[in-house]
Amino acid sequence: MFTTLSFTTTNTHLAYRLYENPAAEQGRTLVLLHGAGVGGLLTWGDFMPHLQHWRRVVIPDLKGMGDSYGLNRAETATSIAELSEDIVQLLVTLQLEDFDLVGYSLGGLVSLMVNAHLKQEERKQKERKQETLPPNTATPLKLSSPQVKKMALLEPAGLDRQALTDLIALRSRYKEAAHTIRATGDVEQGIAHFVDSVAPNRRKHPVAEATTQSRLAHRPLGFAYALDAVTDFVESHQQQVDIRTELLSAAPPTLLFAGELSHALLQDYHGLLATSYEGWHSEVIKGTDHSLPFQKPRQIAKKLNNWFA
Repeated sequence: MFTTLSFTTTNTHLAYRLYENPAAEQGRTLVLLHGAGVGGLLTWGDFMPHLQHWRRVVIPDLKGMGDSYGLNRAETATSIAELSEDIVQLLVTLQLEDFDLVGYSLGGLVSLMVNAHLKQEERKQKERKQETLPPNTATPLKLSSPQVKKMALLEPAGLDRQALTDLIALRSRYKEAAHTIRATGDVEQGIAHFVDSVAPNRRKHPVAEATTQSRLAHRPLGFAYALDAVTDFVESHQQQVDIRTELLSAAPPTLLFAGELSHALLQDYHGLLATSYEGWHSEVIKGTDHSLPFQKPRQIAKKLNNWFA
């Protein structure tokens, strides 16, 4: 059963759903972060009957999507840093300790940022507490910062391509989609630009195409600003050391999902990451494209149960 709640962060009136499962095998908490344009409940609702381990599931709506808005209730630009800070503030308020984290697309990049932020806060707390202890004290330090135990990411934004030049070229097409929505008001055309870029090999069934359009058109300006947030994040780091390395190195054991119909460069990069980082694994979901959580929720939920067991 879902309970709809709200919480005001520094930047956002943040809506979230709390799902309580008294029949859960363990008393763990799972946090689910959705992608650009479609809120949390619509993205993850079909997963709920199939998830086994978690007594509590937290499903936030990121700013500009679902029922979350900026403080003045207007659709305004956002950033990956801002979206991540909203989630960190929520987690701290909920007084979570250890939890599992799953992110899809935009929510995948936010998940990586949230984890890195929490790791950094953990290090700061250790340093502060160590300074207050007598020398050579071996007493374990009890920290108040929440920590991610394990993670799963479904085609996370920013990990679409290995080469940064390829990634920037891809994001330029998303920028065109966002511009079309904002500058011309042609929401249908802007969404079409995005879908053709993110899932060029999809099976174009009329019903599926119409459903995708309907989902993403719910709050078109919020969707456009979410696309820009990822593009700005990628472009702002192209002249620096690839920040992805920092995010990936900080991540816990992580399962990567990709759609079978998604671009081969995305699948190849996921495979490379799975062999480069200890405890990582990658899966390709047959018959799916970038819309994989909407296409195969039961199958992916079962794989999540196995991964987080």
